[in-house]
Amino acid sequence: MKNYFLLAIMCYLNSFLAMAEKFSADSLPEQFQVYRMSDRLNYTGKELYDYINEGAEMYLSYGFANMTACKYNGENLPQVTVEIYEMTSSENAFGVYTQSRDKEEFDYGQGSQSFLDFILFWKDRYFVIVSTQEIVPQSESAIKYLAELIDRLIPDNGTIPAIINDLPKENLLPAGFLYFHHYIWLNAYYFIANHNILQINEHTDAVLAKCAVDGDRLFLLLVEYPDETKAAEADKRFREKYAPELNPFDPFIRLEDNTWFSIWQKGNQLGAIFNGNSREKTEKLYKSIFSEK
Repeated sequence: MKNYFLLAIMCYLNSFLAMAEKFSADSLPEQFQVYRMSDRLNYTGKELYDYINEGAEMYLSYGFANMTACKYNGENLPQVTVEIYEMTSSENAFGVYTQSRDKEEFDYGQGSQSFLDFILFWKDRYFVIVSTQEIVPQSESAIKYLAELIDRLIPDNGTIPAIINDLPKENLLPAGFLYFHHYIWLNAYYFIANHNILQINEHTDAVLAKCAVDGDRLFLLLVEYPDETKAAEADKRFREKYAPELNPFDPFIRLEDNTWFSIWQKGNQLGAIFNGNSREKTEKLYKSIFSEK
């Protein structure tokens, strides 16, 4: 009987500790420095439109779970706001981060970018923005304090999507890639077609990267499908719709706009290069992708 009692106590303690380690926006302070929380707002699903209107589309396309916004005020001081977006996976939080940053820093979380009036970062399943309406010494100190605090309160690190490891490090521009699951983001950054020609959806991992080759900028697209059959179907459809003149024995072709294009399928992954100024540079990027694997 004693052993069963001890086992029950241990299970309870383990469960309690696991709960204690889980991050909650409720753990944010009611008061710090010269600031006091004046409002706390919570949104789930499409309720997010009520908070950021058209901006909600980006978060929803990445598997949005919920968001908490906390507003802090101090006497005669600009308001400070914390926005914590919880996504359905750490990979999706990372994807939102790649949409939001234009340079890579690591002062907070697993990747961040800091400005005088706001800080953004991602960690685990969370994407965080801490901002102030106006820059004064107190508000600048406050956003740094809150970013550091939230970073500490989130106990775990998330997983960076495996497809990111397939990008060529030598040619990749700093912070020059976007990870996504919805085809609208591909067309927003490099227009291919006005419909989902590659069948990109929540079951595919996709990354669009800016690469530099001898002074020229090329775009590299990688899409990972659930299986090889779906990748082959996408490859066939893309060739037929985008470059029907492409020789099946030569992965390079000059398009009507005089830019060079390449496409290939390997296993369950489809790759394509756009905007090449010459075959030589397009081929150089193509070879670098496979030489690093």
